[in-house]
Amino acid sequence: MDFLHVILDRDGVLNAEAPSGWVTRPEDWAWERGALEGLARIGSRGRRVSVATNQSCVGRGLVEIAALDAVHARMGAEARAAGGRIDAVLVCPHAPDAGCECRKPAPGLVIRAIRLAGIPAARTLFVGDSERDVEAGRRAGVATALVRTGKGAASAALPSLAGVPRFDDLVHLAAFLEGGAAPAAGAELLAPGVS
Repeated sequence: MDFLHVILDRDGVLNAEAPSGWVTRPEDWAWERGALEGLARIGSRGRRVSVATNQSCVGRGLVEIAALDAVHARMGAEARAAGGRIDAVLVCPHAPDAGCECRKPAPGLVIRAIRLAGIPAARTLFVGDSERDVEAGRRAGVATALVRTGKGAASAALPSLAGVPRFDDLVHLAAFLEGGAAPAAGAELLAPGVS
């Protein structure tokens, strides 16, 4: 399957999680291993790249949306400087108890990213580091994969994620998308219902 759109979780996939739990200032941004190179390789063949991230720090009153936008501006600028691309950043700003449709594992952010990209779910891949990321992708009807950065190493052992393709980081995912080595889980990377 040649995916034309890759949706990435942010914390633990693109950036290292901050000790406080949230990256609330641009100067606190630190890339996960392999993320910049992986982004450059994933977007190099014209694939659209979206980011879908829960940021309850906004709903909890820990950061204003303008400060979060500044964090994402830095993320985008550094990605472009390294030859990567981020076409859209979709944020759930709600607190966990808000009952919204966008907070993963709900599929709202993934569905919005698909609509914005204008690329069908069957040609979209969602990549995360947690069970809730995989669940959001499944509920949105897209193929899912797990990276072992962030929470990914621990998440990979969960029985509910058996069969989900796993990659050490975004570089290894990019290599697979380029026709390289199979995912560590040995599973086919197919959208639900696609054969």
